[in-house]
Amino acid sequence: MPTDSAVLSKIMTTWVLCPILAAITAVLLFKAVTAVISKLRPGLFQLDKWTRIGLITAGAFGSYSLGANNIANVMGVFVLSTPIDAMTILGIEFTPAMQLFFIGAVAISIGVFTYSKKVMLTVGDNLISMTPVTAWVVVMAHSIVLFIFSSQSLSNGFVSVGLPAIPLVPVSSSQAVIGAVIGIALLKRLPLQWKVLSKIIIGWIITPIMSAIACFIGLFIIQNLFKQVVI
Repeated sequence: MPTDSAVLSKIMTTWVLCPILAAITAVLLFKAVTAVISKLRPGLFQLDKWTRIGLITAGAFGSYSLGANNIANVMGVFVLSTPIDAMTILGIEFTPAMQLFFIGAVAISIGVFTYSKKVMLTVGDNLISMTPVTAWVVVMAHSIVLFIFSSQSLSNGFVSVGLPAIPLVPVSSSQAVIGAVIGIALLKRLPLQWKVLSKIIIGWIITPIMSAIACFIGLFIIQNLFKQVVI
């Protein structure tokens, strides 16, 4: 089956734009937040309260944006080929796509509770040391970028004012987070752990290559060993 070069080029372009956009968003957010804090001059307890509320809100928005965008990476490939039938529960119809997205959401949640701790520590502590305010900015910048590449309404809004449509494609949440962290580090002139960053970038390069090899081997086995036709 031929690869849609137009779609592939959009995805590859977003790989480059995603961390850059996240870095710019993080810088703008950080400047805005620090300006507001400097102007309002909240007390220690008030600032702590605002920070806690902000982190919870940012976490919720981040989870929403992650689900809205990255669920395509988990279950998008199955939408047109799923053997699942529609089902109705309490008068509510759940389409095959909705069921797939639910399964994907459960899988993502299990991953968060099992293998994500070390990855979170790498981003949250090993690259740069972050204050709660900086962490809020990073999460919000990451969430905004993922939301931008997920929102049909926002894309339509761009078109309505004569701007190019936003490509609604899955982007890497890790690239968005790392881009935001780098943006903050450059703005505040914080020392970056370049060794850790280089490992992350190498992982970005190796991941699609390993996926392609694994997919090729899997399809080869299915076609030649099990004599199944892969469309």
